[in-house]
Amino acid sequence: MGNFTHYSEHVGANKERWFKSTIFLSPNMLVGMDCLEPGQVQPPHSHHGRDKCYFVIEGEGEFTVGDETRRLGPGGLAWAPADVSHGVRNVGDGRLTMLIAMAPEPK
Repeated sequence: MGNFTHYSEHVGANKERWFKSTIFLSPNMLVGMDCLEPGQVQPPHSHHGRDKCYFVIEGEGEFTVGDETRRLGPGGLAWAPADVSHGVRNVGDGRLTMLIAMAPEPK
């Protein structure tokens, strides 16, 4: 892939569960896209020893990090510290498209 891309090249849909694609992966960083159709949910989960952030590109989501829940639209940023439960629900009428970044899983 080279060093440049556009997010729209990594957007998609999956009726069974949220869509995700990896844009960039190295031993130090993972950058990807998560796309949720209306009503889809990424259930609460956590990542041991790894922080994660979500940047909303399109749509509206209800994000939960630990005990805090907030609704975010385009330009919104949510981050989950390592080992803290987090999840998101698409509460809008259209697709929720998010850029995500985190450390990759250790090998």
